[in-house]
Amino acid sequence: MFRKFLLSAGALALLSACASTSTTPSNSASSSKGAPFGKNAQIFSDYLIGSYSNYIADARNRSEFYGRAFEEDTSDMGLARRALTAAWMDGDIDKTLDLAKSVNKAHPKEAFSRSVLGAKAFAAGDYRKASNILNYDTGDITLQSAIDLMRAWSEHELGNPTEAEDLLEDLSGWAYIKVLGQVQRAVMDGPEGDVENSLTVFDLADSAGVAKTEVALSRARLLSASGNQDEALKVLTELDEESGGFDSGPVKNYLDELQANQPISETLSPQQEVSWTMTEAASGFFIRNRAFDVAEVYLRHAIFIDPNNDKAKIWLAALVEEDRQDEALRLFRSIKDDSDFAVSARLSEANVFFDRDDDATAMKILEKANRDFDNFTTREALGRARLIRENYKDALPIYDALVNSMTEEELKANTQPLYFRAICYEREEQWDKAVVDFKKVLEIDPDDADALNYLGYTWVDRGENLTQAFEMIEKAVEEEPESGAIVDSLGWAHYKLGRYTQARINLEKAVELTPDSATIIDHLGDVYWKLGRFREAGYQWKRALDYDPTDKERKDILAKLKGGLSAVSN
Repeated sequence: MFRKFLLSAGALALLSACASTSTTPSNSASSSKGAPFGKNAQIFSDYLIGSYSNYIADARNRSEFYGRAFEEDTSDMGLARRALTAAWMDGDIDKTLDLAKSVNKAHPKEAFSRSVLGAKAFAAGDYRKASNILNYDTGDITLQSAIDLMRAWSEHELGNPTEAEDLLEDLSGWAYIKVLGQVQRAVMDGPEGDVENSLTVFDLADSAGVAKTEVALSRARLLSASGNQDEALKVLTELDEESGGFDSGPVKNYLDELQANQPISETLSPQQEVSWTMTEAASGFFIRNRAFDVAEVYLRHAIFIDPNNDKAKIWLAALVEEDRQDEALRLFRSIKDDSDFAVSARLSEANVFFDRDDDATAMKILEKANRDFDNFTTREALGRARLIRENYKDALPIYDALVNSMTEEELKANTQPLYFRAICYEREEQWDKAVVDFKKVLEIDPDDADALNYLGYTWVDRGENLTQAFEMIEKAVEEEPESGAIVDSLGWAHYKLGRYTQARINLEKAVELTPDSATIIDHLGDVYWKLGRFREAGYQWKRALDYDPTDKERKDILAKLKGGLSAVSN
């Protein structure tokens, strides 16, 4: 996998020195074209380093050098925007606010500075100041929606509901964002307004697939505040069932209150309403459309406005995790144990360490999370981690407990614990118990390709029930024709039945579909050997060693490389 590299401080200094001696292009002084060069070579130098830092995802140096370049030439609006955005994405709030003041003074129409300064006033509850700052059409479609959203709530809190509604009605941007604006209009009406009209808006948001969980929570809060506890309970119960159940978070908290015949106690402040709306715009629209920089800007606004918005922190950490793991870890760790999103934060933190190949630290985090929270999600995550790392002995009791804790209806809705327990049984040589679980999965879902494949493949490998096993694997291939693992099973079934030519066709296709599987490459080597293509067999076996085979596979491959296929029992 390609990984971007970071320049050392010394290399950056060298680049700066080289750039400072460069001849500035003759057309670079034209600010009207957005060119950041021009007044002297130092501006060009700092801009060049900032741009390269941006390319390699070095947020700190990007902010540092774009900021320097802007200080040297405040007249360039494009450079002003780069410096401000870089500071914001580096998480340097103080620097961002200072830059925003300078940028706004030099370029009153610049949208980013207005959004940041307006967000500061709005977060502090200074709605008059916020409205004055935000009362400006910047012409920036991406930030204008955030600006108008904050201004609408400011006007609402200042006692100007008509102006607030007009702003939300005309919210700029895309259809998804406009629906979020309509939801905020419905929230503003509240239990004292037209409840039925608000519920109709929530229905429209549902049909548009916009922010399903947050809209359901808004609907439940409105119904509960209007005295309709039964309907609020129905809304959240349906959401809980559709989502497979919430172990923690606001849905569970609201359900606990309603099921205890208590109204929902939580009400959201204007800051919280704006913050969650920006979070949903980022996660539900900008990220899905791969506008990652815009998503990051919105998420940082959301956290700035509501520092307790842990959902935004989770999304932001996930967004920066690939290039800025240390920041992602800081975000995950900033989420306290009593947060609705604590479990998500702990599991995400563990994934960072798995990505760093520090499995020991990751497993400690998962084990602690399971001790601290001990719910279905933490148990399943710990069991999955053990299973993936082939620690079937310790994974088995977790999946055994999970399956035994589930009702028949819950198992029908989620067969994975049963399926994974079956794998653990098979690997721990408790084959009869594994067969029972695999068959139970297939009773619930006869078309479950994974269960069909695993049971069929294992029967073939064991030389049992070959006709039935072959039919199961063929059905699995019909269900998942692009799965290399399943096509491999079909090839291996042909191999076991002595149909080497057909096995070769399937196994070559399986390698094309999954070119980094040691198991599949090893199988292809075996069939080449059976077909007398000994050199090609050796090549495939050697290649399989490069793709992290299991200990047993490695031992067998080395034996085959030394003595041919007859060196192992197959």
